[in-house]
Amino acid sequence: MATDELKLTTEDAELEETATPFSALYAHWERSQWSPLDIDFTTDAETFAAMSESDRHGFVWMFANRFHAEFNVARLLAPFLLAAPDWEMQLLLATQVADEHRHMQCVLRVYEDVFGVRGGIEAIRKLADEGLDPVSKTLLYDTLEEWTLPLLERQDEDTFLQAVVAYHLIGEGVVARTGQYLAARQYDRYHGFPGLVEGQRRVSRDEARHIGIGVSYVRRRMETDREHTSELIGSMAMQLYALAGEMLDTANSQMSDLVGSGYGVTPQEFYEVAMQLTQRRLKSIGLDL
Repeated sequence: MATDELKLTTEDAELEETATPFSALYAHWERSQWSPLDIDFTTDAETFAAMSESDRHGFVWMFANRFHAEFNVARLLAPFLLAAPDWEMQLLLATQVADEHRHMQCVLRVYEDVFGVRGGIEAIRKLADEGLDPVSKTLLYDTLEEWTLPLLERQDEDTFLQAVVAYHLIGEGVVARTGQYLAARQYDRYHGFPGLVEGQRRVSRDEARHIGIGVSYVRRRMETDREHTSELIGSMAMQLYALAGEMLDTANSQMSDLVGSGYGVTPQEFYEVAMQLTQRRLKSIGLDL
């Protein structure tokens, strides 16, 4: 997967691959402020209106995934703040909370200014819920919650590590990155979506740092106790591989046309990008499964 598809600089791309000092991750956030209110979606709205009904349907479904991804990750970050092992990690997570809510505002603007949805977040959420397919529900809600919500009851190091792997490396580093990469190809295919391209560039820059937070924390844990940390993450990875196979079967049987109209690929091609990214994330923390 080429990083230029996501408009990442070399510096940002490296955040996803190597451990970075927490102070540098915080400085990156201070240098990278932006506002979703500054993005012009005028041309995007005109392009969307000129698309066929089938293509518009696929596009809106694709953004239903984006809505649910941003809405859920913003909601799930609060337990991380309570369980952060030290001030530096708590500070980084606080900046990430701000990022995720900013990303959500960007998605809401797309619904309003490009898709023409009126009625605020409740109307937008209703439309997004109508597009919530079984694969997205499993990955964006059920599984992510299963691995992160235990932080509300337990705040030990292993529970926190499990949540970071699930949220930062899998949720953002695999599921979100796969969708963003394929969405970028769709923007290029249709042309006329400069606002969406710019919005994704800014979001991807933030999420490179978020993935970097996860990589840096897990690397620190690997240095402290490599054997135990590897066993815990390896067990999670095996569960992920099994789940991915089940979701591929579901997508092939129930969603092939929808995935094609939304992302421009087959479910198998989506799966292959996700598996490639999974291997990349594991390699970034020093594991090769």
